[in-house]
Parts: sequence; C-alpha cells; structure tokens
Amino acid sequence: MKKKLVLVMVAVMVAVMILACAGASKSTGASKIKGVYLSKANADYSNMRPTYNYYLYNYAQSEVTLYEDGTYMVIVSDATFSAVILDESTNDHSENERTNSITKLFGTYTSEPNEFDDQFSEVKLSAPTRIIRSFDQQYWVDTDNWTEDMGKAVAEKQIDETGAVVGAGDPLTAEQYLASAAFTGEKQIEVDEKLCTFDFDSFGVKTGFSY
Repeated sequence: MKKKLVLVMVAVMVAVMILACAGASKSTGASKIKGVYLSKANADYSNMRPTYNYYLYNYAQSEVTLYEDGTYMVIVSDATFSAVILDESTNDHSENERTNSITKLFGTYTSEPNEFDDQFSEVKLSAPTRIIRSFDQQYWVDTDNWTEDMGKAVAEKQIDETGAVVGAGDPLTAEQYLASAAFTGEKQIEVDEKLCTFDFDSFGVKTGFSY
C-alpha cells in the first residue's frame, strides 16, 4: 500500500511540475539556459493517532534553472493530501487535497566546478529579487507587480485552536514579502552536471508541515 501511495503522489507532482515549468519558461524572458537541475523528491508523513485516525501526506520537489547571463529561476512545488485510500485489487483511489502551491524565485548566481570532482558544480544563489507564487487556488502574487490585494492575501493570519482564521495583520509590501517568503542572504547548492540533479532544498519556501 505504501508503494502505491508513493506512486500516486509522484504522478500528481510530475504533472504539476511540467505545467509550472512550461508557464515559467514563457514569462521569464531570460537568456539561453545553461543547465536545468531537478531535485530528489521529498515526502513527509504525519498522523494524529491514537487521538484521531487522521494523517497527512506531503510531497515536495524543487528545480533550479541557470541561465548564461548569470540569472536563475528556482521552482518549488508542494502538495499535501489527507485520507488517501488505495484499493487493494484495482487502481481506484481517493484522497482529499489539503494545500498545494508553486513558487518561483528569481535572482543571480555564480558557479564553479567542484575542486575534487568536475562532475559537480558549486552554485551560489543570491537572495531572490522576485517571487511569483500561486497558493491553493486562493491567490497569486508577483513582487514585481505588487498590489494591495496581494499584500492582504499574504498578511500574517491569526489562527484559533480549531485552525480557523480569526484575524489578519497588516498587508505586506513586496519588500516585506521578499524578506519572509524565501531564503535571504546567499544559498549554496551542489549540482550534479551528469545527472542534472541536486539534493532537495525548499529554498526557504514554506512546504509541507512548516505552515
């Protein structure tokens, strides 16, 4: 059953990543691509037993695209499901989607070969200067085209003990959102040039049970 669950989640997220990459490639207007690297998948599981027979399954993945002009685009996709039921004898399944999001980060980078193995490159990403995010069919934001409604959508929410939203803070500015929605400072990753991959990193984006 666990194997079937993983396969269902992988199929869903592959479809999401394909759509995200297609849309992003049309909108960046960036220079020629130098390399595209897909992270290993990252899955998390959480349950509330024995108090409640309730659990959550999360799947996240990230992609880094490096351009020859020294800019990058990072995509972080994330989806959480509950009440996953897989039939033992057929391919029937059901699940409740809890949250899903796609976040795109843009900035500049430097890269140099690993001094011990030229199959790998050491990539340093500067803090993103632009974030585009679509969250759970509720809102989308773009820090390069910020509006008051976007600021309200990402304002800090006040949650009561039942999980209900009972209030919200002041709307965020684009600058405040840039400082809170992804990594700040410099982020270093090691990419495998032969396999076009790297170890999963959320790049400071909230995924899974970090909400």
